[in-house]
Amino acid sequence: MRILRIATLCILAVFFLTGCLKTEGLLQRDPTANQYYKLDTQELRVCRGETSRCYALAPIASARTVLRPFEEKYGKRVAGPNYPVNFARMLLNPPDNSYTPERIGEGRFYHLPINDYTDTAWTTLEAVYKAYYDN
Repeated sequence: MRILRIATLCILAVFFLTGCLKTEGLLQRDPTANQYYKLDTQELRVCRGETSRCYALAPIASARTVLRPFEEKYGKRVAGPNYPVNFARMLLNPPDNSYTPERIGEGRFYHLPINDYTDTAWTTLEAVYKAYYDN
């Protein structure tokens, strides 16, 4: 009886664990999961769609020289005193209304389309992180 109970518990554990593991990759199977950038205006971070590839905007203040490609593309400098907030505002107000951020519900999230402007912002954030963390 005890062996049967242990075997049942093992089978149930395997069943639940494999169920959890299988759901982990659902976003990767969704072809739209990374076809936009997602700006979180409360946490001040940008993610590649619904994936876990995200960059916080906080390190921007410490990597001013790396922001030049972004500033050139958007036609103005990221200004202080709150550089991360200014960066986010620039993403929400692109030059010449070259794209339209889509607010998600009434919340803090915005979808930004992938284009030359937002790709430049993303590669700039990658460069900020490399400058900030790889040195």
